[in-house]
Amino acid sequence: MDAFDYAALDASGTRRKGTLMAGSARAARDQLRARQLTPVEIKPSRQKSNSGERETAAKGGRIKRAHITRAARQLAILISASTPVEEALRITALQFEKSRLRGVLLDARSQVMEGARLSEALARHADVFDSLFTSMVAAGETAGQLGPVLERRADDMEAADAIRRKILGATVYPILLLAIALIVTVILLTLVVPKVAEQFTILGEELPPLTRGTIAASEFLQSNWWVILIVIGGAYGLFSVWKRSEAGRRQWDGTKLRLPLIGRIIRNLEAARFSRTIAGLISAGTPALTAMETARHTLRNVVMRRAVGDAALRVREGTAISAALKQTHVFPPLVVQMVLGGEASGKTGPMFAKSADYLEGEFEAATQIFLSLLEPLIIIVIGGIVLLIAAAIFLPILQLNTLSF
Repeated sequence: MDAFDYAALDASGTRRKGTLMAGSARAARDQLRARQLTPVEIKPSRQKSNSGERETAAKGGRIKRAHITRAARQLAILISASTPVEEALRITALQFEKSRLRGVLLDARSQVMEGARLSEALARHADVFDSLFTSMVAAGETAGQLGPVLERRADDMEAADAIRRKILGATVYPILLLAIALIVTVILLTLVVPKVAEQFTILGEELPPLTRGTIAASEFLQSNWWVILIVIGGAYGLFSVWKRSEAGRRQWDGTKLRLPLIGRIIRNLEAARFSRTIAGLISAGTPALTAMETARHTLRNVVMRRAVGDAALRVREGTAISAALKQTHVFPPLVVQMVLGGEASGKTGPMFAKSADYLEGEFEAATQIFLSLLEPLIIIVIGGIVLLIAAAIFLPILQLNTLSF
């Protein structure tokens, strides 16, 4: 099918313009007449002149998350300004000339112009717009608040991106330090220690235990480095397979939640993500139970996701949300207490949002504490390794000097 731009007159004589998908210009005219429109002009669309281009745009390449956020923000602004949905999609699509998102938005526009709701059109591209996004759009359409809902979703996506950047920034430096420690250790054991060992062998003196152990480690590393790589690779592969299994993933995620400090950071981050999502859904008019069942899919920790599923079942049976979350024993008490207050005042959504704000602040503070402890620890480890190797080298020298006296 091809895309055609058209100009037509409706029953009142008003001129209308748009784009539709049809197998030919004649089929496009038939579609217009079926809509009670009189065709005035029909020509191949400049945006996508043929189906091959459209399919290429719809299938090729990965779409950046930042582009989806920007598209949601732009759609919110245009729709809030009373721009028709199909025109808002067209204007937004024009901003992504080199992105696959342009084809996705134009396809959604075609679907909307053929009578589909925006949420239905976006759901056709589940790899781009997840179920949470389309659920919020559907709720906004039902409540007549599509613009504000899209703006809220853009805010939530920007907040999630900010947290992701913080996590990346928090992990890059420690990983870099550990990599440096590993490189320094390998260089010392494979280049420095062997040359020093040759000199000690010539002297024929009995070496201290630390020196003998360091030389043995150096020789093992040089002779069996490939074995070490195979063992590490095999262990990582087995761990990955185990972690991808249902039982392994559940045990691993449960272990992470029980870790000191790190467990608290993960718990707060997951609870903040859940609270932010359910707040947006409830504010958009989604029933609380449906919001819980939708928001649980944003949780990456399997233990917490299963806990929310169990809580949703209790809510379905008549239990209050705060009581159901409390019985899971995995959500921070702060969330439970704030939701309890929200239920009493009829402001459950805003209280979930405040919980998310507070937990995100705690996450940032806990991350700073974790880094302030981790960075010196890594530096001490690096210094300790270098000190041990240096001691192994200098102990025989000091021993020789002592014997010479």
